[in-house]
Parts: sequence; structure tokens; C-alpha cells
Amino acid sequence: MKKDSPIPTLKGWLDTQSDDQLSTILRNRPDTVLPLPPNLASLAARLQLRASAIRAVLKLNALELGVLEAVANLGGELHPVTAPEVVEYLHVALAEDLPAQDTIGAALATLKNFALVYGDDQLMIAQETMPALPVHWRLLPEVSDRGQSEEQVRESVDKLSDRHRKLLHTLAASGGFGLTRDAAPDADPSRPIPQLLASGLLARVDEQTVRLPAMVRRVIEGREQLPAQVRPIPRTAAPGSNDGGIAAGLEVVRHMRLLIDALSHVPAPTLKVGALGVRVVTRLSKELDLDETELARLLSLGMASGLIRKGVPDPLPMDDDGGDYVAPTPLADEWMEYDLAHQLGTLMSGWWKQTYAPWLVGRADDKDKPIHVLSKTSIIDSLPDARAKILSSLSRVLVDNLHADLAFHYPLAASRMNPDTITQLVQEAQWIGAYSQGVTAAGQALIDGENPTEVIKAPAPVENFIVQGDFTIMVPGPLTPAMQKTMDSIASLESPGLASVYRLSEKSIRHALDLGLTTPEILEFLKEHSMTDLPQSVGYLLSDIARKHGTLRGGPALSYIRSDDPALLHSAVEAGADVALRQIAPTVAIAQAPLLQVITVLRAAGFQPVAEDGEGASLNISPSPARVPAASPPPVVPALDESRVQAAVKAIRRENSASQGTVSTQPTLSVLQAAVRGQRTVTLGFVDKQGVAVHRVVKPLTVNAGQVDAVDEATGAVHRFMLHRITEVIVDN
Repeated sequence: MKKDSPIPTLKGWLDTQSDDQLSTILRNRPDTVLPLPPNLASLAARLQLRASAIRAVLKLNALELGVLEAVANLGGELHPVTAPEVVEYLHVALAEDLPAQDTIGAALATLKNFALVYGDDQLMIAQETMPALPVHWRLLPEVSDRGQSEEQVRESVDKLSDRHRKLLHTLAASGGFGLTRDAAPDADPSRPIPQLLASGLLARVDEQTVRLPAMVRRVIEGREQLPAQVRPIPRTAAPGSNDGGIAAGLEVVRHMRLLIDALSHVPAPTLKVGALGVRVVTRLSKELDLDETELARLLSLGMASGLIRKGVPDPLPMDDDGGDYVAPTPLADEWMEYDLAHQLGTLMSGWWKQTYAPWLVGRADDKDKPIHVLSKTSIIDSLPDARAKILSSLSRVLVDNLHADLAFHYPLAASRMNPDTITQLVQEAQWIGAYSQGVTAAGQALIDGENPTEVIKAPAPVENFIVQGDFTIMVPGPLTPAMQKTMDSIASLESPGLASVYRLSEKSIRHALDLGLTTPEILEFLKEHSMTDLPQSVGYLLSDIARKHGTLRGGPALSYIRSDDPALLHSAVEAGADVALRQIAPTVAIAQAPLLQVITVLRAAGFQPVAEDGEGASLNISPSPARVPAASPPPVVPALDESRVQAAVKAIRRENSASQGTVSTQPTLSVLQAAVRGQRTVTLGFVDKQGVAVHRVVKPLTVNAGQVDAVDEATGAVHRFMLHRITEVIVDN
């Protein structure tokens, strides 16, 4: 506290605090630590920067903000107030909702631990704290100095002259406080300020300061009072169903495998803005048998997990147009080899940091243009923070009380959350398996900053199933990755879950044959893994489809198509004009295009050709999976660990009390050499290259050739000082 001023200062209060209290403040306000503040005055200045205050107030709950608001309403920005005054103010404002006095005391202690309020018996608000709150932010119900109701205030405002009304609007625009010579009790009662004070539309702070009551301000600005939520919501949430969460999550894993496989064969071309067009999304949706909303979720999740990425794939598609594509990365190959728990854990970790909002797809952006999948306009940078807060609230309360819990624990963030965003994030949590009748173990791991893979107890993969005569396949659990890939090729999923049901059909078996599987291979797969004898109806279905499939045969001799049916071959030649297919014999035609391109064109025309080698055996001529290089991992920002906090406090204390050390009268060189020998810590006073006098706490290592190498106690970095720039050496006592 300055000797010539009765107003306490933050720097003066910091000077009286213990090292433990300073450490607590630095932990709560880590942005003020790096680079290391040279002294308490610098630390106090950083704590009162608006950008730092904004970060701090976002961490407060509703009660703490309410107490801060009470201190401000009592004038704590201008002069000291006392804790009893704050309690009395809250008693009037909250009436029956008043929290216990020790709870209010704990809230005040928290505000001090954040250095937003300072002082012991006399409390004041640090500068830039209240301006850090949103404009017109108010949490507490208004307290009328005259006990007026809102209706009475409205009547008084309506009766005001234009001059008086203009004065109130000016005060509202300038923050609600004003300096005037007419605030004293003996001021001329005919003046506007005394008249407004007499009517209760202004409140006197002191003889030179007036305050616009919040209720009056809200009335003249036409705003409604929001209900205060200053009490925590009772905990009602129970642990979620881990089995239900895993079942939901493994279905996402299965879809992600299908998406990776689809994009490996046909990368999705992007629009010029980097998003996916409607045609591409429709094609993928049909191919994967997913609605477009879930496909948008899956694509967004793949991007966030690093499994797919925008870029130039290798190899390029045959019809490359020179633009970018969405394709899998090499990380997808590693992911496909993981066990189920690891696969799901990776997707959950990606979802936790995802910034894409897939539910915005199809809506209009600020320019009234539709938002496409993976477009920049679907990115909301605050989603990870909102997701963390929502899931944390769901770990305490049921969904019905979610909004109230958010309003208490995260009032500022909750006030900015769109209700639709909250609903969508809850649905995503259910979709990925982080929430199932409550927060699951994996969801709790995300909240705690742990790896969800560690707690996911995925059921062991099964290798057997039951094939039934109605062409359904009952699978009692998740399949191994290799079996899952084959099953997805030969059958379509009818009922998902940990125990699933697939169905064999003409369409699904043709799909398998198109991929290069043969009828004997499909039969062998079903017989090997079926827990019962294979029904005859299944064998008949496979045989019937096999007779119709592959009547056109193709070879890689750049390239030919053959068939024992001349009429069928003739029809194929007519359909293959785009690849210059020409019939050279009743059963043989050639093309001036690669075999893969020829077969692709014929399949698009409704034929079912297959590739063959020189001996007539079926070939799988699918190209190598397309891959886009993986993105470089973001740089890891080191956390403010305890050792750095303690080093910062120690360095600030040394610098602040440097005058209490021993300033050596011996030559500088001798003192530094002695400090090296004794491994002593010293405070160096020196002039930097800009001519600014600086002090730094260091431990000298070497003194040689007019230079001093020393370790900075706060950062651990080694610095070199020129001997001629050192002005003083203060030896630590």
C-alpha cells in the first residue's frame, strides 16, 4: 500500500502474501508466469491485463461471479469494502436463496486466489476485472436502494424529462459510474443529479461519485432479468452403462473401417473451398448405407482423429482433376491393425478435440450459402471446451438438469452456448459411447485427461457365428478385423450391436464376387466359422449367383474381354465405347485402355465382368489404397508444472527483496569467481543491449575471457553475460 494513499493496491497486497499464496495465484493464472515477471510490480501489472482477467473469470462458477458482482455493486472498484458488507448485500439480493456464510467466504477466497479481488479486511477488485465480463453481464437480482419494484422503476423512468433520461443513458454507456460535483448530500436539489438521487434512480457512492443501479440500467436499455443460479444442482447422475457405450462406440468403429476402405479405393474429390460436394456425400452415403447426417459425423471424426485428411493422394485417381481429395492417411493402416479397445479409444480421443460441427451441414452460413461437409464454415473453435464442460456436467446431473448445472459451474461459457449445440454434443457423446444412461468409464477418462483406451473393456472378438436358412447370420459378438472385412463384403448388416445380425443377399454376394472373392472362398468362409451345418438354401443361393456372375472374362493384355456368350459380348462392346472396346472374334473383344478402367465402365453399365490371369483364374485388380500424408502433430505446449511455479515465486521474491541481500564491495570478477567455486546463487544487475537495467537470479557456471555463463534459476536456461555490462552482484544470503 502506498504511504500517501488510503486506497490499497494489488502490488502492495501481493507483497504481504506468503509464498504458498503466490504459488496458488500463479497456478490459477499461468499466463502471467511466462516469461517470468521480474518483480511483484510486473506481476501485478500482468494480473490486471484484460486478456488475462478474461481467462480468469471464465473459470469462475456462478456463486463466485455473484460475490464478485456484489463487491462491484458496493463500489469495490473504487474504494475498499468489507466481507460483512458483501454478505449483507447478498442477503438482500438473494433472500431465501442465500448460500451459507462459509460458502460465501470460500467464494471470496477463490476470488483472492485468482487475484481478481485483493485485500484482507478491506476488499477491492483488481483493475480490468469487471470490464473482462460481457457487456451488461449481470447475475444477481437487482437490489433497489429504495425497495422499489421493477414496475415502480419503470413508472419513474417513464416520467423523466428528456434531459434526465439522456443523463441516465450517458451513465449506462460509460459503465454505470460517473463523477460529479452534485453527488454531495448538500448539493443544490434543483440540479438533475440530486433529483435522480432523491427518486432512487441513481445511487450515491461518495460525495463525488454516483452509480446507476442495475435495475434502472436494465429498464432503460429494455433488457430482461435472467434468473440467478447461485446454488449448485444436487448430484443426480449415476455411472453410465459401459456395455451400452461400448456397443455404440464399436458400431462407429465398424463404420470408420468401411469409410477408410471406401476412400482407399475412391478418394473423395473436394470442392475449391476444401469441402465435400453434395454428389460425393450422396455417393458415400449410399455406398456405406448411412444417412448423410451420420456420414458427416464420421467424416468429421476421421479428420479429427488423423485417419483421413485433405490433400493429394498417392496413387492419384484415374480421373484426377488436379484438385485435392479426402483420403486415408498412413495412420489409418496402423489403426486398422489395433485391437477394438485401441481403435475405439483413438476415435474417442479424436472426438474430444474435434472442432467440426457436422450438424451445421446443409444450413446457411453468414453469406446465406449452404454449409458443406468439412467446410471451414462448419468449424467452431470452442467445441472442445464446450464438449468438456457438457460431459463434466453430465457426470454430475441427468440430462434434464444439464442447462442448470452448466449455468452454475460455467456461467459465462454457458451463456454463450447455443442450445442446439448442447443438444448435438450430447447426441454425439451417445453416438461415440462416452454417454450411455450416464457418463461411461471412457467418458470419465476423457474428463480426467486420461487415455480412454485404458478403461475400455471391449469384449473379446469371436470367430464363430450361426448361419440360418433364411440367409441371416447371427454373430454373438464383435468379429476379428479380418473376419469383419470379409463379413462386410459378403453380407449386409441388419441389426447392429455387440451381438449383430447380417443378411446374405444376391446384391451382397455379387459385391463380394466383384471384389475378387470366389464362390468356393465364400462357402469355405461360411463353413469354417459357422457353429452349425451350413443350410442348403445358402449353398443354392451362392451357386445360382455364381452361374450368372463372371460370364464376361477380362485379361491384362491391355486389354481384352471374352465371353462364351457372343450376344452378351456384343452388348458389352456397345457399352464400352468410352474405352474403345472392339470385338475381334465372336467371343473376344479388345480395348485400348487398362483392364481396371474397362471393367469399371462395364460394371457401371450393368454388367458383371471379372478379371482373370493367363490361366483363367480370377484376379483382384483393385489399385493400391490411396493415401494422403499424415499431418504433423501440433507442438506440445508444456504445462506449468510445480517446479516452475516454485522457481517463479523464488525468483520474484529474490528480485523484490534484492536490497536485503549483500551487495558486494569487492571487484565483480572476484565475486563471480567465488560464486562459481561455492556454487552460490546471485542476483546480477546488468544493462541489456537496449540500455535497460535488468536484474536476473542466476547461478554462475564459468567466468572466462570477459564473459559469464550462468543458469537462470527460473527457466533452467544457460545465459551468457558480458562482464563489462554487469553493474552489481547481489549474493544470496
